[in-house]
Amino acid sequence: MPTPDFIKELRQDIGTKELWIPATRGVVLRRATGDQETEVLLVRRADNGAWTVTSGILDPGEDPALGAVREVEEETGVIARPVRVAGVFATGLVRYPNGDACRYLDTVLEMEPVSGQARVNDDESVEVGWFRVSRLPEPISEDQRMVIDWALDAEAPARFRS
Repeated sequence: MPTPDFIKELRQDIGTKELWIPATRGVVLRRATGDQETEVLLVRRADNGAWTVTSGILDPGEDPALGAVREVEEETGVIARPVRVAGVFATGLVRYPNGDACRYLDTVLEMEPVSGQARVNDDESVEVGWFRVSRLPEPISEDQRMVIDWALDAEAPARFRS
């Protein structure tokens, strides 16, 4: 994922020190109808080959719901609308090859598709597709499985990792 300009500017002042970054994850679901199973929209990252839900760093002052809509469209070509906050959690420390350290505060949103065809829409992903939730592709992390599960439980209040 390309580093936003505002993060690059901050890094000029703080170097590689740990940075706290607000982010969003959009879990776009096509809910089951009739004989069809619920599907989730996933991207295969260009940097590490892992399958993930759409995610991204929020711009300064950006609302998490608007950021999720923007990220889903930028990465997949799908227009989606937020349904609810499925959960909020902080990631562990992430250290990048250049030494930069950060932690992300992720707002996880359940979303539903409105229009558009799923496709690779930027250079952050090498594949994009809809997958049955019972047959998620590999490699996919436990954090990704967790946020998908949170979004699938439509009746649940927002979740928090403890």
